[in-house]
Amino acid sequence: MTTTFALALLAFLASGSVFVAGAMFVAAGAAVAAASLWVRGQELKAAVIPEGALWSGPATIRVCDVLESPLLDTVTVRRLAEVLAWRRPARGAVGDIVVDELGVTWTARWDAGLAGVRGSFAFPWTAVVKAQAAAIPAATPGSGAVALTFADSKKIDIAFAGNYPGFRATLTRLPRPLPGLGD
Repeated sequence: MTTTFALALLAFLASGSVFVAGAMFVAAGAAVAAASLWVRGQELKAAVIPEGALWSGPATIRVCDVLESPLLDTVTVRRLAEVLAWRRPARGAVGDIVVDELGVTWTARWDAGLAGVRGSFAFPWTAVVKAQAAAIPAATPGSGAVALTFADSKKIDIAFAGNYPGFRATLTRLPRPLPGLGD
């Protein structure tokens, strides 16, 4: 609404016409509303659960983890995003994660592309030598994170906003328990 009002005010100041300012207000309002609806639709799209998958949903990974681990080298990170990731290690990229009995697949969403991250990675559960998981009570209800460490001591942190309980319950259904979770 602020953007719409500011554009209408600029149109009025530039043209001196209330009619032009009103037209700008309506046009800008329609554009902002359309963009907001499109983004909301993209965010609310349910992740498709492939046949044989145990769970699927949105998850955020740390960009630094992708840069450090050779297991995750199928994800491309633009140079600027790489520099920003080293300056702010908590910087993340949102994607859709699919969990099955054999491993994990993460695919970057459209908004991760805006942050300079594209692609996907997959790794088997057998590559994980240690796992730690915890709920994050001060965040969105149902939020949590899991840290997975690989044999080469590299790790990946995966955060879940509102869908952690479903992911965590899925980890208990794996054929081989992950080391460190203590279920």
